[in-house]
Parts: sequence; structure tokens; C-alpha cells
Amino acid sequence: MAELCPPSRSRCGLLLVCLAVANAFGGLSDDLGLHAVPLFRKPAVSTGQLELVEDGLNVLRAQTEPFAIVSAVGPTRTGKSSILGRSFFRGEHENIFESGSGVTSHTGGVWIASQPITMQLADGSSLRVLFIDTEGFSGVGGITSKTYEANLFGLVYLLSSVVIFNTMFPVDASTVASLNAHASHALSMLQALTDSGQAVQKSKPRLVWAIQSFNIFNLHNSGMAAEDLLAALRNASRATGQEHALAVLGDAASNSAWLVEKLFEEQELVTVRRPHPSDEIVANLAKYNSSLLSADYLHDADQLQLATKHNLKPVHRCKEDGTILTITKCTAEPLVGADFVKQLALWLKHGFILDRSDLEVDYASETETLNNLRERNRVWFDSQCKSLNEELRTKFYWYRDDSTMNQGLRQEAVAAVEKMMKGFHGAALSKLVESGVFWKFPGKGAMLVEAQAEQAMQRCKETLDGTRRHMEDWVAQRGKGEKLPQELQKEADSIAKKGLYQLVATDSSCFSRTDAHRISLGSRFTLASCAEAVSQKCECGRGFEFHEGNDGYCGCGTAGTPNSDCTEHQEDFTYGNSRYVMYNPACMDEKRGRAMAEAAASAESHSTGDGDHDGTVSASSVDKSPAAYAPTPQKARRVCFDVYD
Repeated sequence: MAELCPPSRSRCGLLLVCLAVANAFGGLSDDLGLHAVPLFRKPAVSTGQLELVEDGLNVLRAQTEPFAIVSAVGPTRTGKSSILGRSFFRGEHENIFESGSGVTSHTGGVWIASQPITMQLADGSSLRVLFIDTEGFSGVGGITSKTYEANLFGLVYLLSSVVIFNTMFPVDASTVASLNAHASHALSMLQALTDSGQAVQKSKPRLVWAIQSFNIFNLHNSGMAAEDLLAALRNASRATGQEHALAVLGDAASNSAWLVEKLFEEQELVTVRRPHPSDEIVANLAKYNSSLLSADYLHDADQLQLATKHNLKPVHRCKEDGTILTITKCTAEPLVGADFVKQLALWLKHGFILDRSDLEVDYASETETLNNLRERNRVWFDSQCKSLNEELRTKFYWYRDDSTMNQGLRQEAVAAVEKMMKGFHGAALSKLVESGVFWKFPGKGAMLVEAQAEQAMQRCKETLDGTRRHMEDWVAQRGKGEKLPQELQKEADSIAKKGLYQLVATDSSCFSRTDAHRISLGSRFTLASCAEAVSQKCECGRGFEFHEGNDGYCGCGTAGTPNSDCTEHQEDFTYGNSRYVMYNPACMDEKRGRAMAEAAASAESHSTGDGDHDGTVSASSVDKSPAAYAPTPQKARRVCFDVYD
């Protein structure tokens, strides 16, 4: 047995302090080592067969004095781990059983406290008690099945002195039906053990039903007490179809439809109010000390402890023959840990049961449903990543100037989108819970989402990294100095005379502050076919843009505008777009003048003020004076246009 105080601290005062610390937690033999260890491991595949774990068995083997076991079971994410800690370990070890803060199941398998605590009972006696926390039913985020849950409940029923069934408010007939179904699993396990010659000789455990987040005013408004609610719920129970199996209970059998009443010595309902008004605190309860929680919640946790201690009996074997006897008909022989472990191994080996609903799965429907879920997830993940990518581009453009402050803002933008990307997993699981797939295939649906989320985050990270590098290069190139429009025009004149077309700028479009100078030639072009189309449309002038990533978009501008052959100032950032200047002598001089005149006339007859993306031009935006269209053999006319994504 480990010492709570080191030998060097042997003075009386320090010894008394150490004894006080030990007594504060019910007489723990090794308080400093108190933690949870696994007793049953869930199977690696969904067989439903639980696996014993030596760490937990060693805890049981270490019990050489009579001891009881109190276990908590119930649906996932209902606060089993938290209520065990706040009711029985309040203080330093109130988080002995780890609890989650998301929508996925946190506890997996069955966990047991590494040491018992000594509880004072109502008759003045004391009893060492081991506490067990279990995986929630219908959980998200792991392999599970109805058969697995049936065997988990059955084994917990057999090994426990008291079973705490934990649910959330409100409760109705469906909750009662769920509890009745779990009771039927325990009954099936008892029958399986009897049939294999391993009849269970013990008294029935007690049931304490804890209903959390309970609105006590609903009860008061109905003029009811907790026992009245339990009676009403009992009356709401329906037959399970297994009443014939009650014969295994012998004298305990009756015609009651509520199997719970027949399988548990007593049933008591405890209402537990909300721990705190704040949703954030309730969702992250493990982070907050009990002193910060609601006094009503802590009072109800104390009531749960009192209900659990009532008529608490150690694990035992009845001297009388018969399966699951009432306490009055059982002459109990308490078991030490080593004997109890042997009994537990036999229950696990011979008591395996199969939930028939696992055999009735429509696998074709399951495959189709999960495939549809996979495709919906893929589309959703892609859309989320696209939004983050656009966000990153936008922030880099906003903070494009090369200053220390903007460098910091760009770094913050990168960190922000990466943080949002890491939220894919939780957001996708939340969407799953809201869908019907969760309720049909909770385990497989969650596993699919988890796998897809990991893949999507990896793909998105690669995309964001590529965008970040691209934008950093753009900012760096931009920082080398921008050319004035006059310089760009001279460069365009030089470029145009060297070949058919030549790249002027990337991530750029033919931008104009006037909204009516764009001619959209359409999509699905190649660069060559775009240039060919522009060469046949003299009103385009010499500048055009091509965006291969935007479905091969091709556009040009209208001559006679301030854009000057797409040689405007380089503040026209359009990611992935490219701006070109071409040499097109066929559209110069007289032909070009006539084309411009025709374009102006067409614009005047069709325009309503603003131009559309189909190439219509505002008449007011075009210079219609005769001088505007006069032949200019010495110099080509400058052109300009707008681009809209």
C-alpha cells in the first residue's frame, strides 16, 4: 500500500494533515493514485463481444474485503461521467471519468475506478465501493452495434450492486421502451447462462434512474413528486414479446409488462437539474470546478449519492439455488475480488447474446445510404474549402502593400483559415447528427465522416498552401514597383508589334471603373481560340483576357474607353486570370473606324444605361463624335473594358 506521506515527514502535525487528506475522500488506501482504468474493451470489429482488460481485472483482484459495484449506463452524451464524479468524487478527483465536450461519444468500453471509496451507509456500517463508467448507447464516432450494447448492459447488470440509468429530460414512452429493451437484454443473458449450466446465483441489483437537465417546475405544475413520475412511466411500459422468458426468474416472474420491475430489487427516480445556465460551461463541464456549478445541481448530485447508498449490498453469491433472487430470499456470501473475477470470466464466456436486429439490416439500403452520405460530404467539404480559399485570396489582396503591419495581417489570415479548416471534423459530425443517417447507422456514419474529414483537411491544406505561395509571390512581384499607365502603353505598343499576342500580366484583368465596357465572348475557349475570336471582333481593340481556370473564359474591352488596350494600373487583381495584348492590323484604320461606329450605333439603340455581360455597350460611354472614328493611320486607337467574375 502506497504511503500518503513520505517517511521524512514523521512529525505529528504533518501526519495529522496527511490523515485528514486521506479521510476526505472516504478512506482511500492510495488517494494519490486514484484514476480510471479499462475493465472491458470494445471489440476491434463490430462483433459485439466485449474483451476483458487486465488493468481492470487487477483492480478487482486487489479487493480482499467485501465490496460493492455501482455502474452508470445510458444513452450517449447525457452526462454519465460527470454525474458520477460530482456525486461520489467531488473535489480533486471529480473528473476521474473523462467526459467529452463535443457531439461524439467520449467513453469507450467499460472503465472502473482504480481504487474503491469507503461509503458510510444509513445503518452506520461502511462498505467499500468501486464505481464503473460505461460507453453511451447509440454513440457517434466509433464502432458499435446493437449486439455490443446488449452485451454491455447485460454484463453491467450482472456485476453491479446498483445500476444508475442516466438519461436526459424530457422522458416519455420511448425512453421507457428503451430501458425495457435493455432489461430484455439482461433477461436474455440470464437465460443464456442458465442454458449453458452457469445459472447466476445472486440477488437482484437496485436501479436508480437519474434524469438530467430536469425542469423541476414541469413536475411541480403537474402536482407530482419523483415517485409519481416513476409510477406514470412504469404504467407507460408496453410488452416486449419476451414475457415467456421470465420463467428463468422463477418466483420473481409476473405478468407485468415492465421487465425493469422484475429484474431490479427496487427502482428509484432522481431528478437532476441543469449544472449551469451557460451552454458553454455545460458543454465543457470537466473544465469547471464544482464550486462554480449550480447549487441545485450539486444538491441533486448529493441526492443521487443518497439514493445509491440505500440498501447497498456487496457483490455476493446466494447459497440458495435459483437465478436472480429477491434480497429476502438470498443468503448472501460476499465474494472477494479473485473469486468475482472468475465469475465474471464465466459470464463473459457463456452469456454472449445476439440482438436479432443486427441480422435484419438491409445492407443494400445501408450501402446506398452511406454512399449518398459520402457524396454529400464531399460536396460540402469542397464548398467549405473553396470559401476558405477565397477568404485567403481576399485578405492577401486587402493587405497587399508591403508593410510590417500588413505582413502580420497576412499571417493572421493564414492562421485563421487553417483554424477554420480544422473545424471541418466537428462541423461535419454536427451535420450528421441532424440527418436521418445518424439515427440509422450512427457508428458507420460517424466513421465515414471522420475518414472523409481527415482526407478533406489534407486536400484543403494543400490547396491553401498553394494559394498562400501564389499570393506571396504576387505581393512580392507587386512590391518591385508598379508601372504608370503611360509606361504600360508604350510596352503594349512594343509587344503588339512583335507577334500575334503576348502576356502582359497574370492575376489581372482588363479593369475599368466604368461599368459598361466589357464584351464577354463566352467560355470553353483555349488561349489560341480566344485570341482568334478577339481578332475577328474589331471593337475589342488590342487587349483581351483569358481565364483557363474559370471554364476557359474569354473577354475583351470596347475601344475608345480609358482602359487603353488593357494597360491600366495593376490594381485589377483577378486570381488566375491573364491579360494579353495582341497585334491585329486587320482591324486598324478604316475597318476599325467603321466597326467602332457600328458598335456605337448598336449600343445607342439597345442599351438601357448599363452594359450586361453579353457584350451590350452603354451609348453614353462611347465617344460618338466624327473625330472619334476618323482613320488614324499613324497610331492605333487605345481600347479598354471591364471584367466581372
